[in-house]
Amino acid sequence: MKISSFLLPLSMAFGLLGVGSAFAQPQTKLVQDLPKGLIQAIWCSSLFFEESYYYEETSEDAEYYSDLAFDLGDDIDDLLRGRYDLPQAEIDEIWAVFDGGAFDLTNEDDDGFLAQLEMCEANYDDLI
Repeated sequence: MKISSFLLPLSMAFGLLGVGSAFAQPQTKLVQDLPKGLIQAIWCSSLFFEESYYYEETSEDAEYYSDLAFDLGDDIDDLLRGRYDLPQAEIDEIWAVFDGGAFDLTNEDDDGFLAQLEMCEANYDDLI
């Protein structure tokens, strides 16, 4: 999947549906210069990753969400290294912040987590 084809529709969906990516989404200076669509894609990947832990490790659901997270994450990593020339240490820190935010969201606001997860999944499926 081409990440650029994913970013614009995803950012439009967040805006049109009124669920801003800033809702419970972590903030870090490491992403302040990145496009909002890319930040939302990082967030979605982290949400998928967190959801994969909800299921038994060997289940189809766990594998499904893990695949979504890592397929999208690989595209994002390539973009962050290539187009944005970020060092691996910064990329790792971005993932740590966003994965931690997804973990916090699922523990603090399960309904909010599920709403954002569903939006990410619906947009991901429409573009694959």
